[in-house]
Amino acid sequence: MSKPWLAAPALLLFLGAVAPAEAALVNQIPSCYAASHYSFASAPPKHLLYVLIDQAGTLSPALQKSVIDNINHALGPDTKFVIAQFSRTTNNHYLRVLYTGIIESPMSAAERDNVPVNSLGGFNSCMRGQALYALRMADTTAQRALRSASGAANQPNDILFALKTVAPVIGQDAAPKKVLFLVTDGFENSSFANFSAGIANPAQMVQQVRAQGLLPNFGGARVFVLGAGISP
Repeated sequence: MSKPWLAAPALLLFLGAVAPAEAALVNQIPSCYAASHYSFASAPPKHLLYVLIDQAGTLSPALQKSVIDNINHALGPDTKFVIAQFSRTTNNHYLRVLYTGIIESPMSAAERDNVPVNSLGGFNSCMRGQALYALRMADTTAQRALRSASGAANQPNDILFALKTVAPVIGQDAAPKKVLFLVTDGFENSSFANFSAGIANPAQMVQQVRAQGLLPNFGGARVFVLGAGISP
């Protein structure tokens, strides 16, 4: 989703904030607090949105739009977001973090009372631009991941391993409210299981997942899945 820019001098720093091809879990959105040269920083994010996109399946344009709409609905002030993709055969990477950003928290009343009044206009404009920039980067990054999905039949796909990989990152994050938004058809096709062959006993499969240590602990995060059961 394309977002307009606000023409404020404090926002010029965003023009150079282009996401690299491979990003660690480091905030890639410049801070408005730092740009304003304040002696204090934004409070740590209270919300975490971790978007994990399965590259082994493909979604219809309508469902792709639903993914973007859900991301936009979840993003707001005081939020850290991560866009990642996974597939066993995508560039030989099991999981790849594409973009990480933080939409900062507004200043508290006490903080606002202790900064020069003439700096507030630039700071407020920067915060508006930061929110728009975050939406733009989250949207374009997720759209690229969705459009580059292969959809090849019987493609190896290790969903359980991907979830096991991201679980510690989500579980250990300090945000009190955490969401994992998993975009996948849910068809595991790995050395552990091949769901396309059918599952005779789901309860037994869950027991095997536990026995293999593949049942992740997301640290109280809510988990939402879009696309489960969809196949070409």
